[in-house]
Amino acid sequence: MNIFICALLTVSSLFGLASQQPAKITAADLQQLTGAQWKGTLTYLDYKSKKQVSIPANLTVTPTAQDARSWMFEMQYPDEPQANGRETVTLAPDGRTLSGEAVLERTLLPDHTLKIVTEKTGPDNDKQATFRYTYLLSSNSFSIKKEVKYEGTTEYFERNQYNWKR
Repeated sequence: MNIFICALLTVSSLFGLASQQPAKITAADLQQLTGAQWKGTLTYLDYKSKKQVSIPANLTVTPTAQDARSWMFEMQYPDEPQANGRETVTLAPDGRTLSGEAVLERTLLPDHTLKIVTEKTGPDNDKQATFRYTYLLSSNSFSIKKEVKYEGTTEYFERNQYNWKR
């Protein structure tokens, strides 16, 4: 009887592992960001004062001509135009990475908002860190929250968040 129970538990756990698919996103998920300009704010944690600061921030997303899985994200800061910038965001062919960020989660929420969570590592404030990004996309709102966890710690803190509407 014990052998039967062990075999059943082993098969159940193997089936559970096999049925868990790695999270991935599609080009169609990101294509909905293109079109009219997004208008909103960037709220960030100031390194020196440790206070939250909010500034106007706009975003225009356009597909690139060279790749159906790449988009140009043009950031505009009306009050600080010297900080304006652009970045090419590229989705891996398998949908499991977004510009070097590993896709951890893709969930369609009850209100039809798409939630995507990604992660990558790198330096933050001269310390090695893990970054967690949470993207929330709907037809009329888009946000990106960046959280940071320093190496050797267990807690994330919010570094910044963009919130846009159109």
